Amino acid sequence: MDLTNRDVAKLLRNVAAALTLKKASIFQIRAYETAADAIEHLTSEVKDLWEEGKLAEVPGVGKNLSEHLNELFSTGKVAHFESLTKDLPPVFFEALDIPGVGPKTAQRILSLKVQNLEELKQRLEDGSLIKEGFSEKLAENILLGLKDTNSEKDRMLLPFAEELAAKILDYLRKSPDVKQADCLGSLRRKVATIGDLDFAVASDNPEKAIKYFVKMPGISRIVDQGENKAMVMLTSHLQIDLLVGKPKNYGNLLQHFTGSKHHNISLRKLAEDKGYSISEYGVKKLKTAVIECKTEEEVYSLLDMQTPPSEIREDAGEIEAALKHQLPQLIPYGSLKGDLHLHSSYPIEPSHDLGRDSMEDMVKRALALGYKYLGFSDHSPATSNHSKPKIIDILKKRSAFIDKLKLKYAGKIEILAGLEADIQPDGSISVPDEGLKLLDYCIVGVHSAHRMEQSKMTARILKALSNPYVQILAHPTGRLLNQRPSFEADWAKVFEFCAKKGKILEINSFPDRLDLRDDLVRQAISKGVKLVIDSDAHGLEQMDQLDYGVAVARRGWATSADIINTYGFKDLLDVLK
Repeated sequence: MDLTNRDVAKLLRNVAAALTLKKASIFQIRAYETAADAIEHLTSEVKDLWEEGKLAEVPGVGKNLSEHLNELFSTGKVAHFESLTKDLPPVFFEALDIPGVGPKTAQRILSLKVQNLEELKQRLEDGSLIKEGFSEKLAENILLGLKDTNSEKDRMLLPFAEELAAKILDYLRKSPDVKQADCLGSLRRKVATIGDLDFAVASDNPEKAIKYFVKMPGISRIVDQGENKAMVMLTSHLQIDLLVGKPKNYGNLLQHFTGSKHHNISLRKLAEDKGYSISEYGVKKLKTAVIECKTEEEVYSLLDMQTPPSEIREDAGEIEAALKHQLPQLIPYGSLKGDLHLHSSYPIEPSHDLGRDSMEDMVKRALALGYKYLGFSDHSPATSNHSKPKIIDILKKRSAFIDKLKLKYAGKIEILAGLEADIQPDGSISVPDEGLKLLDYCIVGVHSAHRMEQSKMTARILKALSNPYVQILAHPTGRLLNQRPSFEADWAKVFEFCAKKGKILEINSFPDRLDLRDDLVRQAISKGVKLVIDSDAHGLEQMDQLDYGVAVARRGWATSADIINTYGFKDLLDVLK
């Protein structure tokens, strides 16, 4: 079963809701809710981690839940979960998906013998449920929530979430009552997929800041509005939350609501051990006044530690490293000197899609972006309708074309002739060695037969990387966010091979890839593997998305030394050769 993180999180929340009705221990209920939150915000698919034997690395997933998830992924169901939920009809769990509906309201809907959401909508609209005790306000909110539920989409990809967030932040910062504005939660931590968007602002006039926020263009309704917080629904059915803090304790608010939950839990325990109580309002020394912090740095400084970058606040060793003042110097945004994975419109008669723009236009765009070098890695000629001699002939003509481009832009930017070749199911490369010899470098990738057994996929990748003319493995896990999970491979074995043979793994910045995954980035660099961050751009407008790959690298604790396209051109060539 290809259960997504969202599917698993929903199942765990259903179990928590069932336990709530059965008046189970609050700690037991919270354990399921905490695990659901952690899984929903993972940048890896939890099923992939299960296949790799890494469930123990998921925050909030202890021994018992690991056993349940093992049963779920092995058989498609969990006997214990089914025993807890068997007495509750489907409409109870469907109602929980409606914004603002919790277990008690869902139980009330159930008590009125509502059979499904369609009947719920009908009985709310005709007023019959109001006659049976529903308040008009509750009925209105549920009807609006049903509309939002029916329009619900998959979690947003990070680049799209950031684009929308930038517009909202721009709006907020135009208010004279807003001194500072930031995104919060998974977006600030640069998680690969984002649910709702959360924001914080610092203001001496919270009420005015809230009133300004709820007048923002694109809002379909105000879900909640208080003295220092508000929740709105956009016309796109996306929920936006705003929290307002005073400038004097804005650092506390920003730190607390950036998360992650597990980072904050560990931080609270550390604070208690040092005699502090820590919250979004301030840091309190026991039996003394609350210490309000304007910045996050002040919060962490009180605990005698460095401030972990927001991207790595996942309770994955960052607190321990910060206490020792040994946090890595993460690769900075904007530090890449070039891009080695670009698809142009050159008529290479490829196995996959062509790029939309000419090589020269892409060179000009690279110059505008300040790059020192770029490499064209169009898809290789299709093997289905080209003989080996024909493929070699096409590549010779292309290399000659690129040579002319190199001469034209000599002294302005370095240009490399690369190629993205297919890894065939048997591990062979779709281009003969005589063709690969014509290139400055070759990127290879799996573009078919993704669901092979782990041992066969691993052998397939290693055989391809064994080719002496291959330098880089593109989008290594093959995942497509919200569409296709990672394929199975023995990554420890792949990393060991790459480190030994000097092969490079790609962090693909394309919005629906962000692949290599951040957890695997960290494992790879711990083994000494070098990586390259590429755009995989098929058009000019996609060439400036490299910082999303940088975000993945930062979440994987990568430094500039780990990423080869932070190097100067001569050092880059040394690595590629």
